[in-house]
Amino acid sequence: MISKLLHSSVNVLPWQLRSWIKHIPVVSNLQRWFFAKFLVGEEFIHIINAGPAKGLKYPVKLPEDKAIWSGTYETEFSLILANSVQSGDVCYDIGGYRGFFSGVFALAGAQLVVTFEPLPENCNQLHKLAGLNPELPLRLEAIAIGEQDGLVKFNVMLEASMGKLESSSFQSDVRGNDVLTIPIRKLDSLVSQGIIPTPQVIKIDVEGAEVQVLKGSIEILTKHHPLLFIEAHSHLLANDCTSILRELGYSVFVLETGFAPNFQSDPEVCHLICKIA
Repeated sequence: MISKLLHSSVNVLPWQLRSWIKHIPVVSNLQRWFFAKFLVGEEFIHIINAGPAKGLKYPVKLPEDKAIWSGTYETEFSLILANSVQSGDVCYDIGGYRGFFSGVFALAGAQLVVTFEPLPENCNQLHKLAGLNPELPLRLEAIAIGEQDGLVKFNVMLEASMGKLESSSFQSDVRGNDVLTIPIRKLDSLVSQGIIPTPQVIKIDVEGAEVQVLKGSIEILTKHHPLLFIEAHSHLLANDCTSILRELGYSVFVLETGFAPNFQSDPEVCHLICKIA
């Protein structure tokens, strides 16, 4: 009983105040002590009770999942994703990590959410998430997405739940713990072969392989014009993505500024919002 009360203790705080606690020194210090004393290291199933993921059952481990526990994980981005979904849309979550944004898409009314994630540790979490939320239209494709069909090398980073294609330019000087050989597919191939339906919304977070994903999706982007949300991991990658998409008739804006990309002053890692002009 006490354990359950501790797990749900975050629910007593108004959602709008939860992200501010870390900025209050006395309260944040008390919170860290509370986590260390009672909650660290124990995985438990939590029902998120506020925000765009409200109602999602999620396996939480503290302190690393604190923002998910509180429903404040990337709040601005999560709200924009949720508001982008029309009832019945097909959404792709490319680089699904542990499934939070997939859950946001599904809860917002998507007909189907296809999550692409090649890292085995994250796939285990995604299977667990789908099992906890059987009413949500979640589908996992345990593959990487890029500009080729075949097999590629995939670096498992120091944090075992993170990884990137060996060809990625992001943090090219950082060596991982392991190298896996994984399947990779083009979105154009998957759609043309009828393996997955055409999307209306795509979220891309692939640790430096953003350009490869776009190059393998030219037919989809040209014919169907899905709305795109891309986490660009450098100014160079943001520039390359923007160039490709503008040639296809897309307008590109930066979430963090609200303006068209400025490759000198924008944050080094930023979110691009891309829609047909």
